[in-house]
Amino acid sequence: MRFTRVVIGVCLLALVVVPSAFALRFTDESFSPPVGETGKAYPNWSFTGAGGCGPALPYQFRLLNSSAPPGLTIDTSGLVRGVPTQAGDFSFWLELSDENPPSASWCRPETAQRFFTLKIVPGLNIVQRQSSLGGAFVNESYSLQLTATGGGTLTWSILSGALPAGLTLNSSTGAITGTPTATGDFTFKVQVKDTGTRSDSQTYSLSVVPKLQLVVPKNVGEVGLPFQLTPQATGGKPGYSWSLQGTLPPGLTMDPATGAISGNPAAAGKSTVKLTVTDALGLKSTVDVPLTIAGRLLVTKNALPAAKVGKAFDAFIKATGGVVPRKWTILGGRPGLLPKGLKLNAKTGELSGTPKQAGTFRLRVQVADKLGGHSALGFILKVAA
Repeated sequence: MRFTRVVIGVCLLALVVVPSAFALRFTDESFSPPVGETGKAYPNWSFTGAGGCGPALPYQFRLLNSSAPPGLTIDTSGLVRGVPTQAGDFSFWLELSDENPPSASWCRPETAQRFFTLKIVPGLNIVQRQSSLGGAFVNESYSLQLTATGGGTLTWSILSGALPAGLTLNSSTGAITGTPTATGDFTFKVQVKDTGTRSDSQTYSLSVVPKLQLVVPKNVGEVGLPFQLTPQATGGKPGYSWSLQGTLPPGLTMDPATGAISGNPAAAGKSTVKLTVTDALGLKSTVDVPLTIAGRLLVTKNALPAAKVGKAFDAFIKATGGVVPRKWTILGGRPGLLPKGLKLNAKTGELSGTPKQAGTFRLRVQVADKLGGHSALGFILKVAA
């Protein structure tokens, strides 16, 4: 019975002593870190420890008066993480310690320090990291040059997925070229490899859509009258936005949501602006938009020549500004009627005929144009006997 108690006591003592039976040290694996590449996440790897109070209690790591390679960090668990930003051999002091303060009473924390070097080489990295390549027009030529930094002789390939029908990837140059023959949304993964072990890949999406077209109706404006010009876009991928290059006539503005140009023109003149529509993929279409703003329609104030009963009479009432065709009328009421024998040409503003009555006639003549502008002015026509 006494022997049994002795054996049990020795075993219990062993359970306490074993965790601290070996000196704290870095494992052999800690001295063989993987080589990192610039521009790429460092491989999933950690510094590790042995002996001391571990592995029953966790180890702790910290840098001693030194820094990890640019872009990398070493956390308290020994994990190296980050994306190296600079190539070279980077050395630093790293301390390994037992859990301190320890969570077990039997642990007497120790420390160990060692000098390490991480090697970072130039990474092979595809430059075009955007996941979306935007869009291409069906049945129109397409070209995109993929490039990579690092590496020597490169070979490009489609790792998964497929390019749109009609497009190919040049395995030597990385150029995607051709003429898409069908619409749709395509996803594919491109890989580039050098003659060594380095490689990189990137997944892209590319949409093939009908050609983006922009139609802008012709329209003429007039000073003082509401103006509206609404363009129409078709094709591309809906979700259009609009932009303008150039200066609009005073009084006009463009709505970036619809592309509509509207307002009340404040000055006559001619100008040309460039209107661009951009679809949801970033594809663009641009057209020149000529803008003509006519002056305000005004009847010209000129005295009418005298007329004589029985003698042929002919005179024109004129106007400036406005947009043809024009329509001339004599406003009704008395006074305001022409003498018998005379008439007003509604298209030209010509007063003609042979007056049959004498007198002084007070007329109010109005002209209206194509856009609805109008102007009126009073005239006096004297007819002698």
